[in-house]
Amino acid sequence: MIQNPYETITPEDWGIQKPNEEGKKKVFKYLGISYEELEKRWKNAVYKFAASHFDNKVGACHHFYLAKAKCFNGFDSGNFLIGINFLIMYDRYKDKEMLDKTEKCFWYAYENCTDIHPMHTWQGGVRCGEKPWELYVKYTGDAVLAATALYRRTKNDRYLFCLKQFHNFLKQARQQGFKFKFNTNTYKWTDTGYCWRSFGFPLVGYIKMYAITSEEKYLENARAWADYGLSLQADNGCFYLLDNMFWNSDLTAPELRGLVFLYEITKEEKYLNSAIKFANWLIKHQRDDGAWPTGIDREDEVCAPHVAPGDPANIGVSLIRLHKVTGEKKYLNSAMQTVKYSIKMQAAEGGAYPHCLDDPRVHWGFWSWDPPYDKWDLSGDQSVHHIRGMMFVADYLANL
Repeated sequence: MIQNPYETITPEDWGIQKPNEEGKKKVFKYLGISYEELEKRWKNAVYKFAASHFDNKVGACHHFYLAKAKCFNGFDSGNFLIGINFLIMYDRYKDKEMLDKTEKCFWYAYENCTDIHPMHTWQGGVRCGEKPWELYVKYTGDAVLAATALYRRTKNDRYLFCLKQFHNFLKQARQQGFKFKFNTNTYKWTDTGYCWRSFGFPLVGYIKMYAITSEEKYLENARAWADYGLSLQADNGCFYLLDNMFWNSDLTAPELRGLVFLYEITKEEKYLNSAIKFANWLIKHQRDDGAWPTGIDREDEVCAPHVAPGDPANIGVSLIRLHKVTGEKKYLNSAMQTVKYSIKMQAAEGGAYPHCLDDPRVHWGFWSWDPPYDKWDLSGDQSVHHIRGMMFVADYLANL
């Protein structure tokens, strides 16, 4: 397999080995839960929960399941990320059926949710499920994650072709002055409103492309997006990436680990210093239960009090990488708290919301909101973060 130490599918990507018996004891010591229990949870989250959301006829996963209404929504670009559930199991347990499911999810999202029309110069942009005339940098970043991971494992050059298309869209976003959403009706790029200035998604995407191709243009683009991100960082260390006013938990994990990755490649201290400042702000605002609210404004007031539970787990993975580089224990402690929060939010016995557990489309999944919102929905793209959070933190602790 092509090496890529900047991938985040399983801990083996980072050279972290599966734990021996002594390592498993460390996991229980620090997390208060056995490694075997964690493994049961992440396997059930895929083999029982995510697999029940996969439609064999369509070759894709439904994005959401509404537990109270007992119904699925449709299929959308979320499959780029949802398919990673299955890829984690392929990597860890060598289950080739899981690789097949990942590929099917990718090609569904590529063929149905990506602009690939030969006449469109903006091809490679990934559509919003609710507004298909809007193409997003953020969603295109998820597509890059999936394509680079699948190319590593299959050597299928079709994924390289897709990556060139994704790069085309991201390059145009940069050329437009770092914009994040393109409207195919008006032919205009924007960076305010519901579009997220998510510089971390192209940053980590380009680092992954550079790692598997060694093409310098991808590293140069990663630097450009990172330097743009540094220009947005507030004096307190935070990135307020919604309209330059609000921090959002969904725009945190890729920004943090992208800066750490780039420091590791370039050895330029400005990227590590930025990551440290951001992580320190995050620790200051982390709740006692290990989570963060979805949104905080520049005056440190919570503007969106619900938690998107997958975000803390994803942030935890980034904090592990920062701990790996700095050795600062506070980052490890913060990451351990996010795992405890993930356990709480799994739809399982003993969880915070043990409801509808007789429904196999609910059991072992993860609630999308805390407290649960509207029709109590669950999503496969959330479980990706929880599974990786549990696995990365547990294996990292076991190997300390």
